This record gives sequence, C-alpha cells and structure tokens, in this order.
Amino acid sequence: MKKQILLLLALLLIWEIKAQDLKVSGTVLEPDQSTPIPGVNVVLKGTSLGTVTNEEGDFVLILPDTDSPTLVISFIGYKTQELVLSPDQTSSLRIILEMDELGLDEVAVVSTGFEELPAERATGSFAKLDQELVDRRISTNIIDRLEDLTPGLIFNRDRSDLEYGEDISIRGTGTIRSDSQPLIVIDNLPYEGPLSNINPNDVESITVLRDAAAASIWGARAGNGVIVITTKSGTFDQPVRISLTANTTIGQAPDPFYRPQMSINDFVNKEIQLYEDGAFAGAVNSFFKSPVSPLVETLYAFEQGQLTPNERDARIARFRNSDVRNELSKYMYRPSLLQQYALNLNGGGGKHSYLFSLGWDDNRQNQVAQNNSRLTLNTVQNFKLAKDRLNLSLGAYLAISDSEDGLPAISNFYPYDRLADENGNPLPVYRSFHQRFKESTVGTGLLDWEYYPLDEIGLSPRINRANDLRLTANLDYRISRGLNFKVNYQYWTNQQNNEQNSPQTAYTTRELINDFTEIDPNGNLINHVPLGGILDFSNQRSFSHTLRGQLTYEKRWNDHQLNVLAGSEIRDVQSEGNSGRAYGFNSLNATSQPVDYLSFFTLYSIGFPGTIPFVQNFSGTVNRYVSGFGNAGYSYKDRYFLTASARVDASNIFGVNTNQRAVPLWSAGLGWILTEESFVNSDWLDFLKMRLSYGYNGNTNPNATAFTTANYFGAGSNPLINSPFLGILSPPNPELRWERIQITNLGLDYEMFNGRLSGYLEYYRKRGLDLLGEQPLFASSGVGLATINYASTKTAGLDWVLNTKILNGPVKWTNNFFLSWVKEEVTDFENDPTVAQVLTSNAGSPVPVIGRPLYYTYSLPWGGLDPDSGDPRGIINGEPSTDYSTILNESELEELIYHGSSRPTLFGSFRNTLEWKGFLLSANISYRMGYYFRRQTINYDNLNRGEFEHADYERRWRQPGDELTTDIPSDPGTVNASRNQFLLRSESLVEKGDHIRLQDIRIAYRFGRNRLKGIQNLEIYAYGNNLGLIWKASKEVPDPDFRTSPSLRTLSFGLKANF
Repeated sequence: MKKQILLLLALLLIWEIKAQDLKVSGTVLEPDQSTPIPGVNVVLKGTSLGTVTNEEGDFVLILPDTDSPTLVISFIGYKTQELVLSPDQTSSLRIILEMDELGLDEVAVVSTGFEELPAERATGSFAKLDQELVDRRISTNIIDRLEDLTPGLIFNRDRSDLEYGEDISIRGTGTIRSDSQPLIVIDNLPYEGPLSNINPNDVESITVLRDAAAASIWGARAGNGVIVITTKSGTFDQPVRISLTANTTIGQAPDPFYRPQMSINDFVNKEIQLYEDGAFAGAVNSFFKSPVSPLVETLYAFEQGQLTPNERDARIARFRNSDVRNELSKYMYRPSLLQQYALNLNGGGGKHSYLFSLGWDDNRQNQVAQNNSRLTLNTVQNFKLAKDRLNLSLGAYLAISDSEDGLPAISNFYPYDRLADENGNPLPVYRSFHQRFKESTVGTGLLDWEYYPLDEIGLSPRINRANDLRLTANLDYRISRGLNFKVNYQYWTNQQNNEQNSPQTAYTTRELINDFTEIDPNGNLINHVPLGGILDFSNQRSFSHTLRGQLTYEKRWNDHQLNVLAGSEIRDVQSEGNSGRAYGFNSLNATSQPVDYLSFFTLYSIGFPGTIPFVQNFSGTVNRYVSGFGNAGYSYKDRYFLTASARVDASNIFGVNTNQRAVPLWSAGLGWILTEESFVNSDWLDFLKMRLSYGYNGNTNPNATAFTTANYFGAGSNPLINSPFLGILSPPNPELRWERIQITNLGLDYEMFNGRLSGYLEYYRKRGLDLLGEQPLFASSGVGLATINYASTKTAGLDWVLNTKILNGPVKWTNNFFLSWVKEEVTDFENDPTVAQVLTSNAGSPVPVIGRPLYYTYSLPWGGLDPDSGDPRGIINGEPSTDYSTILNESELEELIYHGSSRPTLFGSFRNTLEWKGFLLSANISYRMGYYFRRQTINYDNLNRGEFEHADYERRWRQPGDELTTDIPSDPGTVNASRNQFLLRSESLVEKGDHIRLQDIRIAYRFGRNRLKGIQNLEIYAYGNNLGLIWKASKEVPDPDFRTSPSLRTLSFGLKANF
C-alpha cells in the first residue's frame, strides 16, 4: 500500500511538472501588419528565457505555467512591447511592432569570424550588410553586391589582369607586390577558392572588418581588410519553410563602335598613301611571309599586272563601304541572358534544425559560343546534445560549374574585313601569312590554309569544369556557466579541369600540321605533326585543412561585463597541377600519336628549322600556418568599453629567424557612450559614442619564400641543350618577414532629432611596414631578382555615413549617404625609378615613387603644337621644344607634371528608398572623384605601320592655325618613335576622372502575408544596373572608368516566394 501511495504521489508530481509547461507561439510583423520581422527578441519578463523570430517572423517559446506571464518583445529600431498572456491567448499571436523614433539604425550584431558581439560594445570599424541589402542587387557573384553599399570599399576599374573577378581595396592599398585583396571568411573560417562559387542566395549577411580592433585577430592575413560572409542556417522549433527565388537578367550586347576609331575611308586613304610611299615594300615580299592587309594585297596585285584598274577600284570601293564592326555585331555579339534559381528549405525541432538549398545559374554570355552554368548544393545540420550543453553543426557546400568559350579571337581583323557574303556564307580573312603564300599551297596536298572566322565558332571550345567542395564541423560545448569550448574544422578542395580540343578542321591545327609537313621529291607528304586533332589540357587541384580550437568566457556582474576568448589555429594549404598537349588526338577513341620533340624540322612557311612545340608542366605548392590568438572585451555600466586582441602567426614560407621570433600582431580599442553621461543632456542628441583603436594587422605573399626556388625544365624544353636544367627564380633570404600594417582608427557614432539622422564618422591612419618586393641583383649572381622586405607606405582617410528618415508614416522615405576619402603615399622604397618607368607605370605593375601614392598619374609638360608643322612640343628650360630625345632621356622626375592619384580618392553613394504599402522604389547614385587618367589618342607609329587607329586622326593638325583649335598633332607620315612616345606621355592627354553615375534602380511589390493561397509572402521586383552617367568632368571619353569598352546595362526581373 505504501508503494502504491508513493507511486501515486510521483505520478501527481510528474503531472504537476508537465502542467507547468506552456507553449507560446506567434508572429511578429511590421507596422504594415503584413511584413514579418526576423531576429526579434521574445523573452519572458524577469528571466533570461527567450528566443528570436525566424525569417518568417515566427517564434515558439516554452514557458513555465505562471500567473499572467509577460512577454517582452524587442528589436532595434522598434519600440519594445510587453504582452501579458491570458490562458486562452498562447498560440497564433500576431504582434505588430511600432517604429522607434529613438532607435538606432546601426546593426544589432557584428561578426568578426571568431565571435559575434553587439554593435554598441564594438570599438573597431565594422560595416555590415544585412540580408535585405545583400539581396538588393541581382548578380551571381556575391562580392559584386558590396559595391556602392560599403564605406571604404571600392572596386578598382584600372585592372584587368586578375584571375578571378574584381580588384577590391578596403581603405586604400597596404602592399606593393603582395596580394592586395581582402581576406574572405565564410562561416568563421578562411575561404581559399574563387568567390564565383558562392551562391548569393545562400548568404545571410556580410560584415567588412576595416581596422585593427576589428580584424587583427586574423593576424597576418588581415592587412587588406576582412570580408566575413555568414550563410543561412536552420531554425529550431520551426515547421519546414520553403523559399523560392527566380531571376532573369538581360544585358546589352557589346558595342564595337564604343571605342572611337578613325573612319574606314580615312584608313583606306592612309593605306594607299603608305603604299605609294613604299612603306609596305618590304612587307609584301617578307621572308617570313607576314600577312599584309587586303588593300595592300590589292595594290600589289595591280602593280604586278594581275588586276585591271577597274578591278582594283572595285575592290577599293568595297573596302570603303565595309566595316567589320557591323559584322561583329551581327555574327559574334548578342544580348546576354542570365537565369538564376534558388530553392531553400529550413526548419527544425527542439533538438535538431536543418537547411537544404539548391541553386542553379545558367548564363548565356554576350558573345556567341560563350556560356557558363553553376549548380550549388548546400546543407547545414544543427544538433543540441547533452542536455543542450553541446551544440554540433555539420555543413556541406558543393559548387559545380561549367564554362565554354568557343569564340575565336576577334581582335585581329582588318577594319573592312567581311565575315560572310550577302547570303551569309562564311568568308576567309587574312591571318598568319600573306595571301599569295597561302594561294601557292593549293594543289600541294596540304590542308586548306584559309581562315574562316565564322566556321571557327564553337569548333575548338575552351572548356572549364570545376568542383568546389567545403565541409565544415563546428562544436560548441558549454563547460560551465559562461565558459565554452569551441572547435571549428573545415576541409576545402577545388578541382579545375581545362581542355581545348582543336580538331583537324580548326585553323590552328591545320596551320601547325602544314608548317611541319615536308614534301619529298615524289610529291609525298611527310607529316611530322600527325593528322588529327590537338588536345590541350590542364588540371589544377587545391585543398586545405583548417582546424581551430578556442575557449570563450563571458561573465556579467553588477555593472561589469567581461568577454574573453583564446585559442589556436593550424592551416595547411596545398595545390598541385599539370598541363600537357596531345597531337593526333582522336576524340572518338581518346587516342593520340607520339611526336619527335628533339629533332629540328624545316618549317614549310619560312624554310627555317624549328621544333614541334613541347607543352608539359607540373607544379605544386605547400603552405602551412600555425597561429595562436586571444581577444578580450570589458564594459562598465554598458557605457565604457575596452577591447584587446593579439595573434601570433608562423609559416613555412618565411625565414627561420622570423619563425623563431614570431612577432605578434595586436590591437587595443576604447569605446565611450557619451549620451549615457549626465553632462550630455540634449533634446536633439539621441545617441553619441566615441571609439578609438590602434594595432597591427599583417599580410603575406604565398609566392615569396625564404628558400631558393627554381623551375625544372625537362630535356625536351631546350633542343639546343637536350638535357634537363634548372632556372633559378629567387635566391634564399633567411630574414624574410611578414608584412605589417599599423592602423589607428577614431570613430564617432551618432543619432539625433528623434532618429531622423544617424550614422558615423571615422578617421583612420595606416602604415605599411616591411613590404615585400623584388630587388635587382648583380648580373654575376646568375639571378635577376631577389624578394626582400624593402618598402613602406602610409595612408590617411575618412569614412562618413549619414542616414536620414524624411518620412516615417504610411509613406516611408529614407536616404543613405556615405563618403569615403583616402590619401596614400609611398614613404620608403629602395630603388630609384627612371622617368621612363614612372611614365609607363600601370595598375598591374606599379612603379613606386617616394612621396606619391602607389597608383599615380605623371606626364611630360606640354608646349602645344608647332604652328608651322603641327609637331607636338615639350618644354626644355622653360621653352617649347621638339627635341624629343632630350625630353625623353634627360628629363628629371622633378620636371614631370604630377597630376594626382590614378585611383579615386573621394568616392561614395547616395541611396534613396521610398515605401508605400507594399510598393518599394530604391535608386542608388554613386560618385568617384579626385583622380586622373590618361586618355587614349592616335598612335602615329601604329598608324604608319598600317594599323587601324583612334578617331583623333580626324581632329589632327592639317594647316597653320589649326593649333588654336586642336591639340592633336599632324601626321608625320612615317614612324617616329620619340615623337610618338612624347605625345602618348604628354600632359595634353591627362584628364580628371571625376563623375557621378546612376548605378541602379530597384522597384518591388510585396504581397501581404497569406494574401495568396498557399504562399505566405511574395515579392516581385525589377532591377536595372549600370544605368549611365549623370555627370563627368572629362569631355573626351564617354566613361572615365570604362574607357575601351562600355559598362553594359542590365535589366532583371524576379520573384521571391515563401511557403
């Protein structure tokens, strides 16, 4: 009986405990009562028990059964609400938040890649794009979505030599010869692969770390700034949610007439004049049988009596009336078409949450036979284990991309070439050798030596197939209250396979086979390059392992709060590659034939001996890094903040001495919310916070090493030697050190007039120390260049952000403005550049000058045009002169004209957004100021060699008096290298690049929640990008940032639906 009573009491106790559980659920909405608000805090008043709303604004919370429990609902920018629950009011709650006129527009949380911290506690410089801003722009590249939205970050338009995408600077450039691109972090760990593999629809937010306090915990890789990408994840206690995004983007076809070029008629006249002056006398009978233009061939044929005057004139008339640019527009250019789809499923229960996403991009490029596609698969699985003390997250991300480029070269046409006849049949154009030589091969048994561009389209496509795989495992164990141990692991691999199968019918294959063919006395052909195709291939595999372990501790007592983390990270990054060529390739059975690489064969074209091209290469790199790091933050009364961080990096690429010293990189920061002080009492000032940080970041150059490096060449690489040999790349340097970037940042965050104005103002100074570069060595050393630490730079700048709320009622009107100013200077550089080097310095290979920015514009002083001859004049001893040799060879650097930076020193954007009910209109205007560029003009040396040239030819000086209305010199009629070089480097061609651009417009309509059956939310939108210039300082070029080819407009349509 006693046991039965105890059992009954136990059951009653269990029932009582069970009865105490109260499940509360609901949705938090915008004031329009239809738009959900994600990330809202929902907490039981007086406790720490709470949750946050998911992307649909939904929440589920299990509460103890108390009398009249009260929920506190809060979110930055909205008024905090308290909701007292009644017994019949616990499910399907609809909570409408009101805008808070006093609420900051700053983000609530920023991520460093090591931790997330509230913005008000941050002492560093962060810029965050939430999901709404990330999704604002339509593109397949996630980094493109940062442009004109991120203060201090600029896309440099003066480089086209990068392997992947854009050239980005964050607050200037802190290096000279090393990698200048920011570190990319995805879900807390560095990412080594191409950013084109990241699907923007998988991204939740992006945080840019711009100073030492924000980024120094990344140590020797943070010198150029850090871009932290956080991807979407699953949500606990949420039914399955499905979201679908679909976009279609149409882009302009390229405009071959964009670049100003001389008229066809002028070019024909010029060629006739050159021919009559004997300029082509050597070319038409060149030993190397070099090609000459169809017009020159026509004139030569007439001279040899092979054409009548009427036939000659008919051909010349046809040339005058033909323009290959029309042919390119018709046969090789087209509007681009991008189709982008993304499907996302997420949800979860109390112990497990999940996310699955699928993305598909199909892109038809704006040149025919150029297409690419990308498939992305992503999954994240989160688990709560060990009574919620252990959180485990497993992730897998796979990107499979294919690209095909089957377009032949389009840059070697003569201006009057025709690609097809009136019926669309392909026509041959001149290439490689003059036409008389090609015609002489007809009937010899050689393959057809004519080049038909239209037949080449799609015949030998360059195919790239790439797989990018990222596997992650994250463990977070709560050891005790406030003390956690975290482990992060990432495996990444990228496989690139490239091939180009040029069949026997392809021109390059036919040409090579023909040139290595001998005809014996009996007329038999001996093919040293076998008949069949030629397969070129390359394979590149890169992979990395990253393992990080860290302890985090958080404690709050009275008015104090302390946050500390410390840990270690090891990283192994390796790559391996190979390339080769197969001759006589048969794609049907995948076979090839051997060739003799060592013997010399007489080339059919010129009769000189030559060897069959040997194409084979193997490469590999191994870079290993070990790091230790720590970070601490202390706050008092949520008003005063102190932060500090340090990191020690070591690597196998630097000298032994450096590894032993392991110089740490560190930072310290202070923060003070002044509006919490009693002496700051103003009705108009809502919030004011000061921030100060100082510290060091670092930078590495994976291509630099403390050890001797060399290329190994096989026996077939040099037939004159016929033995393997080594080519030394760099000598050893045991003192090689990390590059360091010293950064000071002073910031002021503000909000005033009841939230109508908000933003921040930051001033920073940077110093680049121990920068790497190449030092020339004595010729007797046998090595040309050695990599050493040899330079320093300094940078100062300002970032100003101003957000305004003009209307905040049924109609909402907001403005977002930012201005960034940067001034750079090289302060130390061991080599003195020559004037010729300074005048030819470019963005791809800058030549540093002490006291100037790394990217600059210099020119030779301009003395106008000679009134009698139209020759360009320089300045010698203060007087106009045409002594070009003296000007070019004896000018000193101090005599040149320094115009300024060749990159914008002042830039930013102004974004307007209007909202009314479900409608949204947003327009972004960007501007770039304070920089100079050298515009293109006519190159008379090229013109007088018979090349098609710039439209400035029509503005040239022709007679005395023209010098008063033009600065384009007369045509010298012959090649004059000194005169030409002076013109191309003269002051007359330098212009200001300042301009204002209408970057984009977005129009959208959001249907209210459940307005459509089965669809919770639906948004349809249209987006226009690269819409055109509003104003520019230059009068000569159509677009200062796109001087040779236009920035093509695109128009996108899309929808986003949640189910």
